Amino acid sequence: MDFAVPDEIQELCRAIGTFIDREVRPLEEKHREELLEHGVTAHLVGVAREIMHKSVEAGFYALGMPESIGGGGLGELGMCFVRETVAGAGAWLSMLMMGDLPFGPNHMLYELGTEDQKERYLMPLMRGEKTTCIALSEPDAGSDLSGVQTRAERVDGGYVLNGKKHYITNAPYCDFMQVFTRSEHGHSILLVDKPTDGLEIGKVQRSMGDDHLQTEVFFDDCFVPEANLVGEEGMAFAYAARFLSNERIAIASTAIGVMSRLVDLMTEHAKSRVQFGRPIGDNQAIQWMIADSLTDLYAARSMCYDTAWRADAGENVMRHVSMTKLFATEAVGRVADRAVQIFGGMGYMRESPVERMYRIVRVMRIAGGTSEIQRLVIARSTGMGG
Repeated sequence: MDFAVPDEIQELCRAIGTFIDREVRPLEEKHREELLEHGVTAHLVGVAREIMHKSVEAGFYALGMPESIGGGGLGELGMCFVRETVAGAGAWLSMLMMGDLPFGPNHMLYELGTEDQKERYLMPLMRGEKTTCIALSEPDAGSDLSGVQTRAERVDGGYVLNGKKHYITNAPYCDFMQVFTRSEHGHSILLVDKPTDGLEIGKVQRSMGDDHLQTEVFFDDCFVPEANLVGEEGMAFAYAARFLSNERIAIASTAIGVMSRLVDLMTEHAKSRVQFGRPIGDNQAIQWMIADSLTDLYAARSMCYDTAWRADAGENVMRHVSMTKLFATEAVGRVADRAVQIFGGMGYMRESPVERMYRIVRVMRIAGGTSEIQRLVIARSTGMGG
């Protein structure tokens, strides 16, 4: 297997880097005080949508979707290289630039959606005209999908939804939701438009990452047409297992991009920061933290490339994906912690380039399935457990 970056992907990544420097960084600098003081606000989400629209025009949006519907046609390995580039740039407003989950188009809608669903929901996502969200988490259902209590009761012409969701990223700003719900024959997925009678967006649940992206969502006798059922009724578990691999590889490759950025920052700081008459990088303690971080980066990157290559080859990569997601997200936490330590008091300040990364990477061990769930998947792939 050859993990050398193809020339065309290198050229694409360079073009994306240029786009970030030209379109994203100036906006971040313009809104720097707002970002530092309040995090990613509703206003900054609107600013990020400007970037999304420019990304669509530049051909950088939905690169992982099929070319037949206007995507870039990149496989998992190609997307790993691209996500590393975007995450490694350290520009926070680039979050909507790629059209990744949960904001943009996904393979579930492409492979399972009816022609009508593709026309009304998938294609507007592809064109950057709409964004979406995945409404799964509930007070008693996070990693345990079987705990979903939001219920869809079948009625004439469709379903009536009742229940509550929380921590739903992009719920305040999306145009429609992909809702996991309990139904007569198991768990199902419904597409719910905004606005819809009986759908209420609750309070913003501000996160450790200092954003305003998550909210509560309430369904009170909310009618959803039968035409908005994704795939077959009762098949949500199977669909989630089938399409979660894409999200987990995306999180892992994003973690690798952030790790690369952190290693560069801590190395530069170790060389330039002088204490007791010499650079702190002359101290073995600092050198070892950087050496350990480089090792974490190399191991995570190797695992991610191998897993993505196997996925592109059509292998069953469920165990590989869980091992990769587990290692990469745990590793980026270790690297972020070392970066703050090397920067010292400066690393603890909001103005520091590493402080925000330290907070943001913490969610990577939770989103897309917790580290504990990944360990469970890995162990059960050996035949252990229930």
